[in-house]
Amino acid sequence: MSEIPFRDGPGPSLAPRSLVGDAPLGRRLAEFLRLNCKEQGLFLGAVLLVVAARLILLPGAVEMMAWSITQSLRPFVGAWALAICGYLAIRTLRSGSISKSFDYLWAEVFTWRNAAVAVPALVAAALLMNSFSHFKSAIPTFNPYGLDALFRDADRYLHFGTDPWRWLDAVLGYGTATVILDRVYYLWFFAVYLSMGLVMGLPDKFGIRHQFMLTYVLIWGVLGIIFATALSSVGPIFYDLAYGGPSSFTELIRNLEAVNATWGLNTLQVREVLWGSYVNDIDTVISGISAMPSIHNAMCVLFFLAARHINRWLAAAAAVFALIIFVGSVHLGWHYAIDAYASAFGVALLWKLAGLLTGNAAARRAVAPLHVAEPARP
Repeated sequence: MSEIPFRDGPGPSLAPRSLVGDAPLGRRLAEFLRLNCKEQGLFLGAVLLVVAARLILLPGAVEMMAWSITQSLRPFVGAWALAICGYLAIRTLRSGSISKSFDYLWAEVFTWRNAAVAVPALVAAALLMNSFSHFKSAIPTFNPYGLDALFRDADRYLHFGTDPWRWLDAVLGYGTATVILDRVYYLWFFAVYLSMGLVMGLPDKFGIRHQFMLTYVLIWGVLGIIFATALSSVGPIFYDLAYGGPSSFTELIRNLEAVNATWGLNTLQVREVLWGSYVNDIDTVISGISAMPSIHNAMCVLFFLAARHINRWLAAAAAVFALIIFVGSVHLGWHYAIDAYASAFGVALLWKLAGLLTGNAAARRAVAPLHVAEPARP
């Protein structure tokens, strides 16, 4: 939707548009389906494929989905609410009038058109994340962990015969920098949900909405499920637990434990929860172990690719965030460095593919507001 300029003088009315409208229900439903197929049909179709695969391949899928879907939906709803508040705040700063900002909120956000695509997208995203967690927990069932030694050796080969975490140890040490990285690393979840809340819940002003969302589902479905299962691995932080120590990662874990004794690290708490879920065969919305490829790093690359189409300063911030997450993923032991390299390459391809599938020219043009014909007034 094109940007609507602020007006200081008289102008067209920005009265709230009805979310339901006066059109007959059947016509409104047909318009709802047409609009979703046009604006996000590939995204919704890809999510349905993931959910269908889950129902076919994973036992207990319906039961798990029934009790956990609200847990998956809640963060997206909260992110949408935050996005709307941020949208309102920015409009208020630009216009200097909170009442005028609410007028534009009604004119652009609380509309039939925006709600008709935002609500299905939010539900689909929640189903995707819920299904991903179940698939991630099932990775060793389909393909037992066994490629970590290969990835460790490949990491050493690419980094001059040394484990990458040792290069970072020489620069950062294990102390204050570890604590900072540990705290920032888990802001990634906030970034993921907020970005989706912004993209799914607000009007598409930059022409990348469908491309972003389709890349999003491809990252979780292709990289996070298919390739993660084919390249089944646990990562450095679980290496000794999975294969028996000591190993070249034993010292890394001791360093983390030393910092944890003084400061307390989220990393070791999450490690304990994930390993406990694995050995006790418990499926939850936060269970599952997988290293290659890195979804943490993959999503950061997606943020950067999308930010380039919005603002250069936002792109620079996304690049810095991606670098921090990459350093943290290696320093904290979650990933081999090549997990991130593989993810970056994969996301670049998926972003390009999503652009081709959604149609770059169509995606970049300004989308006209949806007008549903209403009965003529006397």
